Amino acid sequence: MKGLFTSELERLWSQKISWIILFFIPLMSIGSVKYYLSWNERVSPGQPDYVTSLNFPIISISEHLVVSFNIIAIILISTVIANEIENGQLRMILIRPFSTTQLFLAKLATILTTMFLYLTLFWILNTVAGYIFFPKVDTLITFLDEQKLSLTAALLYNVKYFSACFVTMISVVSVFTLLGSISRSTMITLGAGVGFIFLSIAIPQLLEFSTQTIIGHSTVIHLMYMSIVKIQHTGIAFLLSSTNNLNSYIILVQTVYIALFGLIAYWTFVKRDYFI
Repeated sequence: MKGLFTSELERLWSQKISWIILFFIPLMSIGSVKYYLSWNERVSPGQPDYVTSLNFPIISISEHLVVSFNIIAIILISTVIANEIENGQLRMILIRPFSTTQLFLAKLATILTTMFLYLTLFWILNTVAGYIFFPKVDTLITFLDEQKLSLTAALLYNVKYFSACFVTMISVVSVFTLLGSISRSTMITLGAGVGFIFLSIAIPQLLEFSTQTIIGHSTVIHLMYMSIVKIQHTGIAFLLSSTNNLNSYIILVQTVYIALFGLIAYWTFVKRDYFI
């Protein structure tokens, strides 16, 4: 199993797309620095959204998680699963003495490991950039409850936020792995993945307009946070807040995403006949 995982990892990193994404990540960080330096000119110091050395990694990743990292995930799954099904490479791997369960787990571990590496690199770059380009402070003001955290508590909050970001990526990868397992081509997988991201952004936006209708406000909020993209954008702050009752609900939604879509993806992958 370890050899299969290593082989999958080497095959992914032998492709140009993995290195192109790696090169793209510092550019994402540079873009965030430029944008939030301009943003700070319009926000008063002391406000929760005023960007400092301590909250820059959090603010930057909350924006890039929604689109950039979700698109990176669908590209990786298209490369590791859909493309190998389409060109018959998966059939050649299965000639070797490996079961489809072992292959599925190795591919999933390869995708999650690579996503973790990309996220960690982005986080490290933003932490360094935050220290260099933004005002250095000793306290972090949280978004929802506006608590002032000491330097140690702020660093711990950053670690928790990063961990929660990675858990949301496991949810997204579960969905996209299902799309890759049932699709018959790379383009279909990419199109379905982009469509999923678009709907996950659009539906919560539409629901926000329904707060004036017969649907109750609490029901609307719970429907909005069924979207994993909505959780990525603002739900993580709710999750880490000490004064909000959505915490358990957000954990439940993510558990359902990982368990339900992950199991269906596994079943679809192992039951598919790759020799037709």
